[in-house]
Amino acid sequence: MAGESLRIKGDIIANEALSFNGHIEGTISVPEHTLIVGPQAVLEADVQARAIVVAGTLRGNVSARERFELQEQGSLEGTLEAPRIRVHEGALLRVKVAMPARTATVADVARKEPPAHHDLAAPLPVA
Repeated sequence: MAGESLRIKGDIIANEALSFNGHIEGTISVPEHTLIVGPQAVLEADVQARAIVVAGTLRGNVSARERFELQEQGSLEGTLEAPRIRVHEGALLRVKVAMPARTATVADVARKEPPAHHDLAAPLPVA
């Protein structure tokens, strides 16, 4: 974990999970891992990660491939793209949100029921 006194300006690219409690300006990319923004952290960054958990402050464009979680003391301002989003009560969220459509698998399609069929010549039931 990067501590509270750490200040970074620039680009961070990692192939492992990251946890920050300091101040960061720039971009952060951990596409295959989790990024944890600690309660003392202030990130002014564009972020890409597999999963993102925010307990501190994050301002920027955020893209989580699997999930995004904003804890009760956390704040996010900017844009957010994630297929699953969890916001705890008390969190501050000021974002434009995009939730990409989930790609259907063969199993998903097989589970769907066929659409209901109604004979258009038959009268509709009256309530």
